[in-house]
Amino acid sequence: MKKIILFLLSACFLAQPVLATSETTKTSKDPAKPDATLKVDVLSVFFTPPTGAAKGLIRYLDAAKKNIQVMAYSFTYLDIAEALARAAQRGVEVQVIQDGPTAMNNSEVIAALLKGGVVVRGDKAHRIAHNKVMIIDGEIVVTGSYNFTNSAEKSNAENMIVLRSTALAQQYSKNFITHWEHSYPITTAPEKKTAKPN
Repeated sequence: MKKIILFLLSACFLAQPVLATSETTKTSKDPAKPDATLKVDVLSVFFTPPTGAAKGLIRYLDAAKKNIQVMAYSFTYLDIAEALARAAQRGVEVQVIQDGPTAMNNSEVIAALLKGGVVVRGDKAHRIAHNKVMIIDGEIVVTGSYNFTNSAEKSNAENMIVLRSTALAQQYSKNFITHWEHSYPITTAPEKKTAKPN
């Protein structure tokens, strides 16, 4: 019974329009305006377990034609990195912002991204750059709890939603640019950490 109620509640949530909060500051001279309603198409919803979110995400990356912007807290899943590298090699502009301290643990992925022509930056301006977002071709937004990691795909309980909305993508892209501007270039993969002997 609980599963049925949860399913109905999530279905109601997905059926609701997504609201965008206004970024303008309200003053006493400006009457409060209602939030703008964005029309958003839900393209896919993924949950782990079971696995398969990465495969679904890669289908969208392989279909990208113009640009992909990525904000990643942790990024260790090589298949996703290779899909981004393939996109860059076929002429798609691919930009990745990685949480700065966490990037030090992602040697294999960063090496694959750089080798594929992906521009990578590190963000140390926050305690944690905790975003898990991709913006594809200025119209698709991928977000959720799902880090682009082996653990997220194989062992964690995670969710990821893929949305289509140019207006929503513009808001996410604007936020991406804010973080891009205070991030620093990563031009070489960090050294792979070796286990300490017992």
